[in-house]
Amino acid sequence: MSPFSAPHARRRRPSPLIAALALALALVPAACGPGGDLEPAPEATRSAPPPGVMNVVARGLSFEAPAEVPLGWTTIRFENLSPMVHFVVVERLPEGQGASSQQELVAPVFQRGMDLIAAGDMDGAMAEFGTLPPWFGDIVFMGGPGLTSAGQTSQATVYLEPGTYLLECYVKTAGVFHSYNPDPAILGMVHEFTVTAEASGAVEPSPTLSVRISSASGIEIEGTPSAGTHMVRVDFDDQVVHENFVQHDVHVARIPDGFDLATLEAWMNWVDPAGLQTPSPVEFIGGTNEMPGGTYAYFTVTLTPGTYALVAEVPGALGKGMLQTFTVE
Repeated sequence: MSPFSAPHARRRRPSPLIAALALALALVPAACGPGGDLEPAPEATRSAPPPGVMNVVARGLSFEAPAEVPLGWTTIRFENLSPMVHFVVVERLPEGQGASSQQELVAPVFQRGMDLIAAGDMDGAMAEFGTLPPWFGDIVFMGGPGLTSAGQTSQATVYLEPGTYLLECYVKTAGVFHSYNPDPAILGMVHEFTVTAEASGAVEPSPTLSVRISSASGIEIEGTPSAGTHMVRVDFDDQVVHENFVQHDVHVARIPDGFDLATLEAWMNWVDPAGLQTPSPVEFIGGTNEMPGGTYAYFTVTLTPGTYALVAEVPGALGKGMLQTFTVE
């Protein structure tokens, strides 16, 4: 599942959820452009990234990212300059589809479904999700930086073939998906880009830690995490669609002393009205979003002494072995 960004083709009266979100953003002007308005800030002036690196910046509720990248191993470096948690899932679209398709046919369905769930009408929500276009099932999720808290920078590396892709964040604020876009001045964490036929020449990373994830065994860590910066390889031994319509992935969180892991487990399920809702209950420092079974990705993480969790965005993660903790001495 991924509630893509989309303004309605016709204007509707703003919902109470959108009004609440607009108020929340008004109280955090640092999330927006100069003066605290909600228009995306101009892209930062930066030197050209090295081959195979794609810089993505979150400001408020918008992404800044290039329109084209070459094929091959691509490190997506995500700098979260927003005051709230985000992730960057990479989605390869079926031929002939693009951001405009999502704007009209996908995001409104997920937002209406979420509104029905919040109102206690699960049957109505399921009926709403049944109106998604047939090609929605042909989207291929290709990793990307996992949940990343405000002020953090995370990196994920994946091999990208030529095609049309989206970057998206569907974390929620005031019950509204960040990628839902009824008014471009308020919401819209989605970015379309093209992977060209020109190769970047970037080489595959070398891991210092390995993680495996499957529906049968959950998340398994291979090696002993130690203090320092690690390149983590994540192998998706299989892939399934879980009860909340999402596939499994791996996010990294710092766990404070005495924290109840059941709180994190519940928060990771977007179908729960409080799930994936800002603010997050813990600090997230990256990971990788979902990928097809039999594929793998990398992410970079810096560990300091303390307790951490690897957790998937699935319901019942503890029972599925998809919420595992480890300690760095």
